[in-house]
Amino acid sequence: MPTFESRQPVAAARRGVSLLIISVSVVLLAISLAVAVPRVDLEVRRGKEDQLRFVLGEFKRAVNKFERCHNRMPAALEELLRDNLGNSFLRQRYPDPFTGRFDWVFARDEQGRVVIHSASEELSISGAKYNDFR
Repeated sequence: MPTFESRQPVAAARRGVSLLIISVSVVLLAISLAVAVPRVDLEVRRGKEDQLRFVLGEFKRAVNKFERCHNRMPAALEELLRDNLGNSFLRQRYPDPFTGRFDWVFARDEQGRVVIHSASEELSISGAKYNDFR
């Protein structure tokens, strides 16, 4: 029968192998996270850009409906939410996907048409500013 002293080096070797396996696992996990995190961030930005395009399309449709109904352009963004007759041309108060607030820029172009765009100064994936999206 082996004595206690002869089993001690085997137990120490097993602990060493276990420590090596855990260390390799942690390194592999760190490498996979380093690859996955930027991709997740890119997908989140892409989703926000899609949401921005959707909301800008909703604003265009609302402006067109308002113009057909009143034979004029809206004077402010709030008029699209509820006009003086109680009509609503937007389904809801869409927050800007990049600022998280209802802080859209409402302006007019050279032809007098309504232009609504994001208040965000951030750059898109393609390098254009989000406030240049129309």
